[in-house]
Amino acid sequence: MIFSSSFRYRIGIAGAGAFAEFLAGALAPLPSFHLAAVAGRTDEKRQRVIDAYLRRQPQAGDVREYREAEELIADPHLDIVILTTPPHLHAPLAKRALEEGKHVLVEKPGALTAEALRANMELAASQKRGLAVNLVLRYHPLAEAVKQLIHRTLLGPVDYASLHNAAHRVAEGHWFWDERRSGGILIEHGVHFFEVGRDWFGEAVEAHGFALRETDGTRPRVGATVIHEGKGRRIPVHYYHGFTMDPAASESTHWDIHTARGRIVLDGWIPMRLSVSGLVSDEEAACIDAWLDAIPTKPSADAIEQLQQAADRLLPPTEPSAAPRRPYERTVVLSDRHGWYEAIAQARFLDFCRLIEHPNARALVTAEDAAADLALAETCTVTGKAVDPLDIR
Repeated sequence: MIFSSSFRYRIGIAGAGAFAEFLAGALAPLPSFHLAAVAGRTDEKRQRVIDAYLRRQPQAGDVREYREAEELIADPHLDIVILTTPPHLHAPLAKRALEEGKHVLVEKPGALTAEALRANMELAASQKRGLAVNLVLRYHPLAEAVKQLIHRTLLGPVDYASLHNAAHRVAEGHWFWDERRSGGILIEHGVHFFEVGRDWFGEAVEAHGFALRETDGTRPRVGATVIHEGKGRRIPVHYYHGFTMDPAASESTHWDIHTARGRIVLDGWIPMRLSVSGLVSDEEAACIDAWLDAIPTKPSADAIEQLQQAADRLLPPTEPSAAPRRPYERTVVLSDRHGWYEAIAQARFLDFCRLIEHPNARALVTAEDAAADLALAETCTVTGKAVDPLDIR
């Protein structure tokens, strides 16, 4: 069952943007979460975060307000600091919070460099404080379902995979376009998908990236080709991110995984649709059906744990490789995208609470994972003002 914290943590959120507002509302129902303070540059932004929390916890009482993140970090009445600032502030503010004796949950990527993140990991260990990066996609049951299909080779080994992520263009002048503050798209955003890729396909052993520059100087289209290796098999995976979509158009995120005997397709930035097709034996079909039937259909913070428990009970097929095979096709569709987004944010937070209360326990996504994702993003990020738009490294 889901981890149930025995504590009610006093939380401070530093950074009062749209994600902080979402997070305050998403985590409010958890008994372990008490929003005690918010830091943000304007009264209006701070109030939006507080209102999102109080709508779910109307009896919670006053929330202290600070203009500067450093002021919030110095508040002696906080147990946990959640950092939702622009990425260039992640490492220095996390360092300051750890030095103040706070546990720290920092929005991805956690730092602009893996070196800076690892330095804070060492500091957290020496301070005996929890440090985690808010990477949430692996807490979604459809991401776990794909992992099990791949690792159990129910459609044969993976030959190739691709991610296509088409997002709305961020407003001109936003810090997102200042790569000195964001790190660029692969660092600020792509780490989410590198984390999933590493979990599914194995560690990266080779990687190259590209970035296409527009006339206004921004680089809204980036990509990477990564060779992952797991269980002795190398798998090429192409990652593409484009922040070019018209605001009125629908965004799309699409994983396409090709195996020796079929295909796995996962749709949605918050995954909502999983399709499986290929040639399978009767026993393999029964195994896949049982596995897909175990996917929770309603948003829940313990969905990933429900699915992992089902995986432990699921016996692998025992038929010989020469068993007759037939076409198989099935699609699982979830509803309530916002509810699932809240559920995986809750699951990540509760996993962080587990880390605080049981330091020897292993989180589903560790700080070491976040550092590996960030190192891969750094390798694939084309840097320097003089880089040609089509330069590939």
